[in-house]
Amino acid sequence: MVADETARRAVAGAAKVRLRWLAIVVAIMALLTAGWPLLNSAIANRQPLPSGARITIGAGPASSGVLRVGHGWYVQPAQTNPTQQYVLRNGAVELDIRHVALVDRHQVAFVWRGMRQILSVIDPGFGLGEPVSYTTVHGWPGITGAVSGPALLGTVTIVPGPSREFAIGMIVLAPRGTSRTVLAAAHRIVISLMFPSAGR
Repeated sequence: MVADETARRAVAGAAKVRLRWLAIVVAIMALLTAGWPLLNSAIANRQPLPSGARITIGAGPASSGVLRVGHGWYVQPAQTNPTQQYVLRNGAVELDIRHVALVDRHQVAFVWRGMRQILSVIDPGFGLGEPVSYTTVHGWPGITGAVSGPALLGTVTIVPGPSREFAIGMIVLAPRGTSRTVLAAAHRIVISLMFPSAGR
């Protein structure tokens, strides 16, 4: 009787161990099945850019802008279409670059309102200040203003192209408390904007 009881306990103990291992294997398989595509998607949506790389946004030389990127930035391909929009990131800082068609030469004010609407979709708590004059390092005039939200801050900058038939709009957003060095790196990209069609 004692031997039978001991044998039953040994069999029950072995069965519990097998069930535990089976549960662990099933959990690992479930994690790999569900988690691997998410991890793969996150990695695939990070395309590093070499320091000094130039990105061109627009459909052709006559209606495109070129920006120079510094160290540590990557493109998010899933949100990027080189003719219309680039989304770049460096840590927690995001730089959204958009190509905007202008119906007439006086439409920049409407683009500013459009940027305000885009920000309100991202976060209804965002406020966009009044625009002030702005000039890129290549001498192109535009407008810029401060963005402020409960958790994020940044800037919006709009620079019309030489033909005044399009503009490049750029939104920099970062969590409050972000290093000034990283923010300055984003603004260096913004201010580097140039237009191939201008020939300067």
